[in-house]
Amino acid sequence: MHHHHDHHELRAEHREQHAERREQRHARRVRRHSETREEILEAAREVLLERGAADLSLREIARRAEFSPGALYKYFDNKDDVIKALADSAMAALVDAFAAVPADLAPDRRAVELGLAYIAFAGENAEDVAVIEMHESTAHPHPLTTDHLALEGTVVGVFRAGIDAGVFTGAAEDAEIMAYGAWALVQGLAHFERQQRPALAGKVRARQRELLTIFVNGLKTDWPAEG
Repeated sequence: MHHHHDHHELRAEHREQHAERREQRHARRVRRHSETREEILEAAREVLLERGAADLSLREIARRAEFSPGALYKYFDNKDDVIKALADSAMAALVDAFAAVPADLAPDRRAVELGLAYIAFAGENAEDVAVIEMHESTAHPHPLTTDHLALEGTVVGVFRAGIDAGVFTGAAEDAEIMAYGAWALVQGLAHFERQQRPALAGKVRARQRELLTIFVNGLKTDWPAEG
């Protein structure tokens, strides 16, 4: 009887070891999978930035990542899927940059700080910005991802909060248009900084906060403007 009991325990122990090994194997596979996916995305990012979205080919990505084109389809369905994955990680990085702006600032101040955070982010992460812009410009029937929604929520949210607090004049649905205008302004400033003569870019940079503040203050007046 006693002997039987030992045998039972042994079997249980064996089962545990087996399960543990299975988990390790699974973890290894997951790790390998994510490393592989990262390698593919790294190569995709290079090709995308060199050639643009229209000329992005899975074959070329496979060649750079030293994969067979067939192996790529294990990770991504098509080209849009690759661009979307790149944009996701870029947006996640931008969400982090925005998270550094204190949430308890008054909406008008916070809008200006978010704008400046975007310009700083664009200065340091030109590739990420390019990827986000390409994703925005491809017709993608994809549902918006969590990071994309978080991004829109942050940007539109600050104007919605301003309207709710009576800081900005406008109806609730105007928040989106306000956000759109602010986004266009900060994207323009970020581009401008990359492409202008250094002396001029420097002059504008010194007064970026002022330009954003003027825009934000304009939302406090009779908005929408008449005539």
